[in-house]
Amino acid sequence: MSGALAPLSFLILLFIILTFTNPNFATRDNLKLIAVQAAVVAILACGQTAVIISGNIDLSVGSIMAFAGVAAAKAANVWHFGIWGCVAVALASGFLIGAVNGLITAIGRIPSFIVTLGMMGIVHGAAGMISSSQSVGNLPDGFDVFGFGELLGGANRDGIPYAVLMMALAAFLVHVALRRTGWGRSLFAIGGNQEAARLSGINLKRAITGVFAVSGLLAGWAGVLNISRASVATMNAGIGYELDAVAATVMGGTSLFGGQGGIPGTIIGAVLIYTIRNGLQLNNQGPEVQRVIIGAVVILAVLYDRYGPGRRR
Repeated sequence: MSGALAPLSFLILLFIILTFTNPNFATRDNLKLIAVQAAVVAILACGQTAVIISGNIDLSVGSIMAFAGVAAAKAANVWHFGIWGCVAVALASGFLIGAVNGLITAIGRIPSFIVTLGMMGIVHGAAGMISSSQSVGNLPDGFDVFGFGELLGGANRDGIPYAVLMMALAAFLVHVALRRTGWGRSLFAIGGNQEAARLSGINLKRAITGVFAVSGLLAGWAGVLNISRASVATMNAGIGYELDAVAATVMGGTSLFGGQGGIPGTIIGAVLIYTIRNGLQLNNQGPEVQRVIIGAVVILAVLYDRYGPGRRR
C-alpha cells in the first residue's frame, strides 16, 4: 500500500485545486461521472498490474476488450443470446486470447512486448472481420444496466453505479489473488528475479500463462461494461485503452521493472487519469492537451520508480 501514497497524495491535491478553481468539479454528478468513466480502464489495469508485477506487459488488452465486445454483440444478433449469454461470450473470448498470449510468451520464450503487440493487431483485425468493420448494435434488452444502472437507486435518490461495483469487485478479486494466494506470490517472485523463481520450484510457464489469461478475462469484463455504456460494439472501441491501462498501473506505483506493485494504487491511478481529464475538459482543454499532460505524468512516474527514494536501481 506504501506505493499508493504518492498517487493518492497527488489525487487529493488535484481534487482540492480543482474544487477551488472550478465550481462544477466537486458536484455529485461530476464526481459520479469520473468514477464511472474510470471503471473500464481500472478493470483493464487490474489485469495489467498482475502482468507487470510478473515482469511482463500486455499491449493487447484494448484490442481484446473491443473483440470481446464485438463477439458478445454478434452473439446477441446471430444466436439471439440473452444478457448473461453475451457476458459469457465476452469473458470466454477474452480469457482464451489472453491464455494464447501467455502460452506463446512462456513456451516460445518471446518477450511479451512483441507477443502482445502482434496479438493487438491480430485481434483488432479479427474484430473488424466478424463485424464487417461496422458497429454492431441490437444488444439484449436490459444490457445497458451494467453501464447506467445503480444499486439502490431510484427516481428521487442516487444509488451506487453498477460500473463502480464491477470495478470494485475486479479490484478485490485480483488484490486477494495477488496477496493471498501462492499464484500471486509466485508472480512477485518471477518479476523480482525469474531465474531465482525457477530455481525455487515455481512453474514459470503455468504462472505466466495464468496471468495473461487473467488479463484477457478482465479485458473481456471491461468489454461488457464498455459496450453497455456505448450501446454498440465496434472494432475500434479499444484503441488507446492499453496505454491508459499501463498509465494507471504505473501512476499507481507498480514498477515497470516487475516485482513491485498492487491493486489499490492502480485504482487510484485510474481515477487520477480521469480526474485530470475531467479537470481539463471543465477548463475547455481538448484531448490533445489531455494526452500531453497524462503522458508527461506517466514519464514522471517511471522516473520516480527508477530513481526515487527507496526504489530499486
